[in-house]
Amino acid sequence: MKLTKIAGGRRRRKDKARRSAVGAPPGTLEADPQAEASVISVVALGGGESLYRRDVTVDAALALRGEWPLVWIDCSGLADIAAIRAIGDAYGLHPLSLEDVVDTEQRPKCEVQSDHAFVVMRMLDREGSSEQLSLFFGEGFVLTFQERAGDSFEPVRQRIAKGAPRLLAGHADYLAYALIDAVIDAYFPVVDGQIGRVERLEDDILAGVVGDQVRELHGLRRELLGLKSWLRPTRDALGVILRLDRPWLRPETRVYFADVQDHADQLIDTNETYRDTASGLIDLHMTLSAAKTNEVINLLTIISTIFIPLSFFAGLWGMNFNPEISDWNMPLTQHPYGYPIAISFMATLALGLLAYFRKRRWL
Repeated sequence: MKLTKIAGGRRRRKDKARRSAVGAPPGTLEADPQAEASVISVVALGGGESLYRRDVTVDAALALRGEWPLVWIDCSGLADIAAIRAIGDAYGLHPLSLEDVVDTEQRPKCEVQSDHAFVVMRMLDREGSSEQLSLFFGEGFVLTFQERAGDSFEPVRQRIAKGAPRLLAGHADYLAYALIDAVIDAYFPVVDGQIGRVERLEDDILAGVVGDQVRELHGLRRELLGLKSWLRPTRDALGVILRLDRPWLRPETRVYFADVQDHADQLIDTNETYRDTASGLIDLHMTLSAAKTNEVINLLTIISTIFIPLSFFAGLWGMNFNPEISDWNMPLTQHPYGYPIAISFMATLALGLLAYFRKRRWL
């Protein structure tokens, strides 16, 4: 299921799911009509130096392969199928992998070929908007494909600009780790925001239940379920990388991938904890709402119980019998103090019933 945004308590599907035409051959690349225009950026690394160019042609980006130990090509926007196919042909990417790049409803996963790994993830921004990230890395190259402009890679670009030695060394596995780590780190602000909303709703419910709280809780719980559907397969994909035995994945880099997997596990544990809390708050809201309703019903029942005998005597004394015909007909109707006596009697009866209810702890 594709969630274009998880923040704000609602989920929205894309107007049109991106799928290849029915019966199309495997590996068919077809651009989504709603896809953004492709913008290609390239970062070349190695020997303690770096080169960054934005909005270049595919040929200009590919021309750097022989000049630098490591080339990172980033394609933002998936409308240019020809550019995506050209990059795939240059690096020997499988057509089915390229099809998964343009079909942006893929489950997070990791697929391994002889000379590279293919990782699919969901990338979030601080507002909770999500997009699919497709990442390839192998000896001397890292390729990233995004749905739109704006990503979680700015911290990595800043480290490169500041001359981070490990990144400028020109190892593809470490750069891939840094990019994946940046994507995972971007989940934490979103999760922290969800935690704050859960805790605020808990305080609000304990202070007093209102109808809108249930709707917000259901929306928040859906968001947490959406994150779960992305985080668990992402953790599994990182496990596949950790088990790789390829020359382009160095043993010293596995430690860093293991650290990223620990971060994913931390996010999963936090997600499960607060998802259970949100479900418990829904039950608490219903319980408190039922208790509040019972209190109102009890109060109305007590009021009705008090007025039943009062209404009985009021109706009894209101019957039109002539007391002059017989002493058995409606006493006190002709008494000079009949009205005060009747009112005093009914007030005493009401107070007596109230005292009885309080003694039985019904009030």
